Amino acid sequence: MGFIATTVDIILNSLVLGGVLLIVSVGLNIIYGLNRVMNLAHGSLYALGAFAGYTIVAVGANYFIALLLAPIVVGVVGLVIERILIRPMRQRHMIYTLILTYGLMFVMDGLLKYFWGVETRFIHLPEFMRQTVSLGPVSYPVFRLVILIGIAAVVAALMLLLGRTRLGINMRAASDIPEMVSSCGINVRGVQISAFVLGCMLAGTAGVLAGPLFTVFPDMGHEMLISSFVVVVIGGLGSLRGAIVAALLVGFVQTLAEFFITDLAMVMVYMLMALILVFKPLGILGEGKFE
Repeated sequence: MGFIATTVDIILNSLVLGGVLLIVSVGLNIIYGLNRVMNLAHGSLYALGAFAGYTIVAVGANYFIALLLAPIVVGVVGLVIERILIRPMRQRHMIYTLILTYGLMFVMDGLLKYFWGVETRFIHLPEFMRQTVSLGPVSYPVFRLVILIGIAAVVAALMLLLGRTRLGINMRAASDIPEMVSSCGINVRGVQISAFVLGCMLAGTAGVLAGPLFTVFPDMGHEMLISSFVVVVIGGLGSLRGAIVAALLVGFVQTLAEFFITDLAMVMVYMLMALILVFKPLGILGEGKFE
């Protein structure tokens, strides 16, 4: 029974961690696929989402209200970043936006510390989410199950957006042949802006979902940024399907490593990345186009 309980616990925790990594890394992939911008401030936007969620709950709103509003706040910040900082750099080499977003990361981290301080914060959850539920031999926290359901809902909504809506179809087309999309009368710049804002909103959503899991503090985005880059590299730069496979794989390896060899968990993840890149240098799904 102990073995079964441990196995179920590891599988569920892997899905939760992999799901958070997936949402963050998909946001990175969407921004890169449409804008050719490797956004190093993505982790700070993730942290901003967590702090926005914390603040919304702290003023008396429900956690689920925060889950809806915080991504909008981050999306607005993303729109400002795109209009003021990213747009002037579009015609330059990608290294300029890389340096720009690297500096922006530290600016945003400083602003988070200025407004919220350096203390660790905790998102207050509804009473029912603080309970546990029996899953066979396992007593599992309800809030982790709710977060897992929320992750599944976000991923499903994203797949519907990209596969069934005009905006999603335009995004996929513009990532491959923007000239053709433009010749069809579609505003490619509008599609690119929408993709940037969507990627930022996904980072904010992941921040609110991960807040109750990892606590909320200003530098929380740094480790998540590194982990999400690992997912992007393993899955293939620009590949959404690759990101799904890679996020679940990294979530399982990291959770398993944290259970058995806590201090070397991230080392195992990096070893996994190195091993995969030896055989698949472009990632699990080859060329890594934005699909």
